[in-house]
Amino acid sequence: MNFQIPALNRLPLQEISHKFQAFLPSGGHQELLNRVDTSLLLFDNTLLNTATGAAVELATEENSTFADNLATAAASLCKNSQNKQVLLLLPPTHFAVTPYQMNLTGEKLLRSALELQAHSLIPAYDESLLLAVNARNQEGVALWYNENSANRLFRAFEREGMFLAAIMPRSFALLEEASNPDEEHTLLINDEEGEHVTFIQARGNAIRRMLTGNRADLEQDVFARQWDIEVSQLKGESAKSMSSLADWQGLAICIKPVAEFSFLPAGALAEEKRLGRARASKVGIAVAACLLLLLFTPFISNWMTLRGLQKELARAQELSEEPRRLQASIFDMDEEWGALDEYPDQHVTQTLISLNDIIKSSLTSFSINEGIIDISGTANDPAFLVEQLSEKEDFYNVGQSTNTRGGGQFGIRMNLSGVDFDAYDEKYPVINQGR
Repeated sequence: MNFQIPALNRLPLQEISHKFQAFLPSGGHQELLNRVDTSLLLFDNTLLNTATGAAVELATEENSTFADNLATAAASLCKNSQNKQVLLLLPPTHFAVTPYQMNLTGEKLLRSALELQAHSLIPAYDESLLLAVNARNQEGVALWYNENSANRLFRAFEREGMFLAAIMPRSFALLEEASNPDEEHTLLINDEEGEHVTFIQARGNAIRRMLTGNRADLEQDVFARQWDIEVSQLKGESAKSMSSLADWQGLAICIKPVAEFSFLPAGALAEEKRLGRARASKVGIAVAACLLLLLFTPFISNWMTLRGLQKELARAQELSEEPRRLQASIFDMDEEWGALDEYPDQHVTQTLISLNDIIKSSLTSFSINEGIIDISGTANDPAFLVEQLSEKEDFYNVGQSTNTRGGGQFGIRMNLSGVDFDAYDEKYPVINQGR
């Protein structure tokens, strides 16, 4: 895949969840990425083993695909290529780049918001895209890669006996992550190849700006002036420039994946699930072994057991004296705080994920109030969208709201299942106290 997308204006997302937070991290697939033992880098149609410096030019046979050519070159670079865990570093121009600025907290929520807007951010691209982003930051750069291309590369490497664990832009091999966040500094990366120039401004693993230009376009005065203005705004405390194959050969190390900006093919994700199941199975076997060991462990004498239990009972009675005295206070506290503790949970994060499974077009607004959800946006068939939402167990009473207009625009109101504010209001009625 080799496409470029012009710099997009920052698109501030509507306040999907101004008063709610999602704290569950995205994970990062760290166990799978830690197994990488080989890093291969593509530069100007030449594939390089970053650890050994060996390089081979890709074949240009008419009937062979890019994925097949890349896998063949990889096999020739790696001695005993069987079972190699590979990180593939591709030129920045193989990825789509969109800046974002969102007032959202929580990695999972921010990623869901970006995925919901994928077709709006990249309207000219119809195929499925994989997303890579440092979702711990509310402002930065999101990267996208063709999902089908990633799977084709995985299968091609698999045919050569290698496991393609992840795909990453090669520029990110130069990122410097400090052990202490206070020691991080801003780095400027200049990655040049053939007809393209890329500038990246990064701080640790957070990408602040990423600009890519075509040399042919930069020969025009108008584009050249715009490019100079944009590049001049990128400031950093240090800089790295890579413009030749020799520069990349000078790394002489196996590059470790940056979890936030690594694209995992479907085959790699399946292997990660298999590892999880195997780990769970080992834990189960260990627990079973411990239980068997306990069954065959000789019992200690009745006298020692009785004496130990008597001491434990005396100690428990002593420790429970104060809690027993405070029991009445605890019950009073439970009544005072019950209204907060039993306030219906509207599951905002899960609701957004459920909407993300269905809505493939632009969602322009989202609101939720006492179990009632109002959304609006554009879709090819709003009526079919209502039918899809009605089939979800998460929602009921799904219908088009009064602000629905033509031209693919929709407004939908629905109730959230499992949320009973009427019962809550009956149990904890609002008391209006006069002066």
